Amino acid sequence: MNIRFLEENDAVIYRQLRLSSLQESPFAFSDSYEDQVKNSIIDFELEIKKTGNPLESFTLGIFSNQDQLIGFVKFKRDHRSKARHRASLFSLYVQPNHRGKGIAKKLISSLLSTIGPITEIEQLQLSTIISKDSLIDFYKSFGFEILGDVIKNDLIIDNQYVDAIYMVKHLKNKN
Repeated sequence: MNIRFLEENDAVIYRQLRLSSLQESPFAFSDSYEDQVKNSIIDFELEIKKTGNPLESFTLGIFSNQDQLIGFVKFKRDHRSKARHRASLFSLYVQPNHRGKGIAKKLISSLLSTIGPITEIEQLQLSTIISKDSLIDFYKSFGFEILGDVIKNDLIIDNQYVDAIYMVKHLKNKN
């Protein structure tokens, strides 16, 4: 398996997996298939493009031994000057037939290693829905903590209200 930054020339394979992920796991994302399917290849190129030095945003992809994209995770640093110490992890996905093999763990570990040298980032944040298939314990295993109360009715997916929580991992200890 190989993990690397997705680049603009990966947009076609990324689009295929992204749209498939939205259909297969609609409760895993705040984006919908109906919204994303309207986007052009250029939109997907911009979505996965690595930006900044130090890094501001990127998408990591994990490829099978047959060089097939089987999962991804995204990172974006807050662009506002008062919030530059924060960044977000989002859109973690692994194809169903590759789950249970530690692939999501490899993606998160790789993302954390990638952003580790960026000393200005103190907090990595995410949101996740509350469900029987929740990733809360998975994220806790990486040192994420629940931040605040449950966000009731955060999203409407398939005509159902879905609750969510925010989680944070403190990367740097500041007093």
